[in-house]
Amino acid sequence: MSYSIGEFAQLCGINATTLRAWQRRYGLLKPLRTEGGHRQYNDDDVTQALKILDWIKKGVPVSQIKPLLERPTQRQTNNWQALQETMLQRLQEGKIESLRQLIFNSGRDYPRPELVANVLRPLRSRLAANTASMMTLREVLDGIIIGYTAFCLDGDRKAPGENYVLAGWQLADTCEVWLEALKRSGQGSRADVLPASPAILAPALFPQRHWVLVTTGKLTQARQKDLEKWRDQVASLDVILL
Repeated sequence: MSYSIGEFAQLCGINATTLRAWQRRYGLLKPLRTEGGHRQYNDDDVTQALKILDWIKKGVPVSQIKPLLERPTQRQTNNWQALQETMLQRLQEGKIESLRQLIFNSGRDYPRPELVANVLRPLRSRLAANTASMMTLREVLDGIIIGYTAFCLDGDRKAPGENYVLAGWQLADTCEVWLEALKRSGQGSRADVLPASPAILAPALFPQRHWVLVTTGKLTQARQKDLEKWRDQVASLDVILL
């Protein structure tokens, strides 16, 4: 079968920006072109993309994957840790613009769910100490993450899929909502983020939207009751329990 870049991105769970980077920067994919110049992927490309994802999940830098696809080995590495260290160093040295560019580049080169799970969340955890210096560094990092996520969500505005709202629900760490939004960006849907966690939610105000609530703690009987009520009021409602 043949697939457009949008169909291929949805099939493999990889955003189109990353697919283009894999082709242009690293030569990992070689789709055919239609007479109109549009990329056309096939089932062999699907297999190749899944192999690339497998190496990335093992922590191999995307720039080093091409020879592994040609001559697979059991190479062991932890590029995620190295990427964390580089980001942390730039943050501690006050190289904010350089860190911002590195995060933008990483979001283009790697699937965003992998970047969030293996780099951004662990890096934020390393800055969790309740000291003035750590809290300041973490706020700077969060500002870059939020800015990058907003950039990605803005690029999704013309996507053909569903409309989502992501909100914190009794959530103190509101950056977690933005990280969840970043994970979902580039997947063919449009999302809006509630930047702060409201004391009381009213999803019924936007009944045609699909809601994603990010929360912590136990789902008590009272909270379960709220969920049941809200699910009857909106297109759908999912809960991310951190």
